[in-house]
Amino acid sequence: MKDSYIKKFDSVYGSETSYYGFDLRKEFTDFFRDKNLENHTALDLGCGEGRYSLFLAQKGCCVHAVDRSAAGIAKLKKAAEHNHLPIAAEVLDIDGFRFQDRQFDIVVAATVLDHLSDDLRHRTVSGIKKALKPAGILYANVFTVSDPGFKVKMAAADENERENVSDTAECMEYYFKENELREVFGSLEALNYYEGTEPDMSHGRPHNHGWACLLARKP
Repeated sequence: MKDSYIKKFDSVYGSETSYYGFDLRKEFTDFFRDKNLENHTALDLGCGEGRYSLFLAQKGCCVHAVDRSAAGIAKLKKAAEHNHLPIAAEVLDIDGFRFQDRQFDIVVAATVLDHLSDDLRHRTVSGIKKALKPAGILYANVFTVSDPGFKVKMAAADENERENVSDTAECMEYYFKENELREVFGSLEALNYYEGTEPDMSHGRPHNHGWACLLARKP
């Protein structure tokens, strides 16, 4: 991830409160809410302040969380220590993470694949598939070409559309095409797939997002 993006995220993660809040996507919480995750392991890629890590760890899952933002990792470590949660969090670029074969029961890649350059994104997708254990679960979400930020990136947005863009849209490297997220993980069994455009009131000024969200199981 570019240094300018890290500077932006360090800035927004610098407050005492959680910048994105603690609410998680419904498809994620619905799937994991009633599951016993004791003795499970998870990887949270681009964890930010760690809201997905915290949810999984509170259910007994041992989580390895990585992010380039020192501010985000510091906040997650503080929360994990305060609540005595099994989270190992480190400041690390995804390019430096070494995916091992059949390493994790769960991999979370929430709004991170769309922040990566083409080559790194492709390698990370391959790494995720490799690192999942058989029957392991992937949860990934990305921004899509239906996001107002895509029009801004393509210099095709009008003034109203520019006002409807996330304040961290400048950090987007790539917007996924229709069905692309499902297709790049086509070797996994899709358990839940969603694409749509919806409002986001969790941070900054109110804005819209074009989303794709995937829950999938490795055969």
